Amino acid sequence: MESQPKVLIVSRDVWNDSAASTLTNLFEDYDSNKLSYVYIETKIPHTRCCHRFFQISEFSLVHKLFKWRTKTGCTITSDGNRVAVLSEEKIAAQEAATMQFVREHRSFWFTFLREILWAFNGWKSKELKQFILDENPDVVWVAGSPLLLMNRLSRYVVKIASKPYCVFEMDDVYPEQLYCWNPFRYLYRVMLRHNVKNLIKGASQLFVISPKMKREYDALFGTDSIILTKGIDFSSITYPSIKVHTPVQMVYMGQIIYDRLSSLELIGRALDEINKDGQRIVLNIYTRNPIEDRQKAQIVRCNNVVFHNPVPYADVNKVICQNDVVVFAESLRDQYKNVARLSFSTKITDYLASGKCIFAVGPSDCAPIEYFKENDSAIVACDYNEIKRELYGILKPGKIETYSHKAFTCGKKHHDKSIINATLYGRLADLSNCND
Repeated sequence: MESQPKVLIVSRDVWNDSAASTLTNLFEDYDSNKLSYVYIETKIPHTRCCHRFFQISEFSLVHKLFKWRTKTGCTITSDGNRVAVLSEEKIAAQEAATMQFVREHRSFWFTFLREILWAFNGWKSKELKQFILDENPDVVWVAGSPLLLMNRLSRYVVKIASKPYCVFEMDDVYPEQLYCWNPFRYLYRVMLRHNVKNLIKGASQLFVISPKMKREYDALFGTDSIILTKGIDFSSITYPSIKVHTPVQMVYMGQIIYDRLSSLELIGRALDEINKDGQRIVLNIYTRNPIEDRQKAQIVRCNNVVFHNPVPYADVNKVICQNDVVVFAESLRDQYKNVARLSFSTKITDYLASGKCIFAVGPSDCAPIEYFKENDSAIVACDYNEIKRELYGILKPGKIETYSHKAFTCGKKHHDKSIINATLYGRLADLSNCND
C-alpha cells in the first residue's frame, strides 16, 4: 500500500460499519492506522477502518456545570476498551436514549438547549487537545453538520491541528430560507449560515454529495467541489437476470421520517385502483421506524401493501433481490420539501448496484429526483396522477427490464468505487503535500 497521509475525521455520529455508512464505504480501503476520529455520540464504535477515537459525552457537559473537574471526553481504542473511563454504562445508556428521543421528535428547542450547553465550552478539554496533538494529522476531514455546536467543534480541531482541512457536506447545511415566525430559529439560521460559510471558505477542498449541491455550493462559495457518493464495487457484481413476478413485487426499505409515509400512502391508493379487478402489483415495506395502527390502516388496502419486520443491513440486498421494483420516496408536502433538497441517500447507490428497476417519488426539484431524471435511471413520479400513471406503465411488457438495465448502467458510469477512491485518496495526498 502506498504511503497515505494521516487523516483526523470530525463527525457527530459514532462510526459503525453495519449502519450503511458512507464513511465506511469511502475509507474501508484506506490504511486504518492513518485514520483517527472525533465524535460526540456516547456509543462505542464498531469499525475496521479506524483504531483511535476521541468521544465527547454531552451528558458529561451537563455534569460539568455542577462539578467543573468532570472529564468531558476520553480516548477509545478500536477494540472498544476505554483508555480513560468517562462514565458508567448506565449513564451512557441514558444519554443514548435521550438523544434518540431528541432525533425522533426533531424539536428546535432541544437543539437550542444543546447549543446553550455547548456554549459553556466544557468540551474544550485538555484531553481533546492532547488527542489532536498526539494524532498530528496531515489533513483534517470535517463532516458537515446543520448544528452550530459541530461547526464550532470542527473549527477548534482545525485550529489545534494547524493543518489543511477538507469539508464533506452530505445535507443542505446552509439554509436557503432564513425568514420564519420563530425569532430564535431565525437567529439560529443566520448564525449557522455564517459559521458554515466561514468553515467552507477556509477549507482547502469541499466535497459534496450530489450534482445539485455542487452547482449551488460552487456558486455560493466560489469553490470547485468534488462529488463523493457511496461507491459500488463492480468487480464483485454482475448484472442480474430479470424475471418479473406475478403480481409485480415492489419494495421500500428505509426510514419513514420526514413524512415519507405519505408518499407510500399515495402509492397504496393508486394500487387500490390498479388492483380492483385482480392483484397486479404489491408494495412491501420494511422500516425500523414505529408506525401507528391508524397510519397502517390508512395505507393498507386489500393486501396491496404489506408491512414486514425490519431486517439487518446485511440482509437488505437479499430482500431487494426477491423483489422486482425498488421504491425511493421523499415527501411531496411543502413543509418537508427542503429536507432532501440537496441530499443523496445511500439507498440510491444500493438500488443502482442491485440492477433492479427503481420507482422514485418526490418533488421535481429535490436532488435525488433531478438525478434520476437527468440520468434516466428510474421511473419518476412527482404527484399522485403521475404515480398512478407510472404504476400502470410498469405493467407494460419490458418496462421493468428496461429500467433495471438503465439503473445498473448509471451506477457503473457514475459510482464506480475504484474511481471514487482514486479521486478521494489522490486529493487527500495533494492536500497533505501543502504541508511540505
